Amino acid sequence: MHEFRWVTPMRKREVASVALMIWMLTVSSLMGILYISDLKFFIAVMLVGFFVIIYIIHPVFSKPRYIRNIYRMGIICAALFGLIIFLRILEVIEYLS
Repeated sequence: MHEFRWVTPMRKREVASVALMIWMLTVSSLMGILYISDLKFFIAVMLVGFFVIIYIIHPVFSKPRYIRNIYRMGIICAALFGLIIFLRILEVIEYLS
């Protein structure tokens, strides 16, 4: 017998965007509760979540078209993450001297 579905199955891309949104809302809520108002910290933690989600949705056997764009975005985010870490190290060096 044919089974009727009310909801279509979600693809990995859709689940990844929802997971990233939930991760960012959770981080921003925790930062609000803990009274942390550092934008660099939020961006760094958000980028870590983005990298984890990229790793999870990476296809094993096929290579869809959107993967190239995700790789490019990952490279840009890695550069931004490195810049944030570099600026943070400069702040610590300035504070210690």
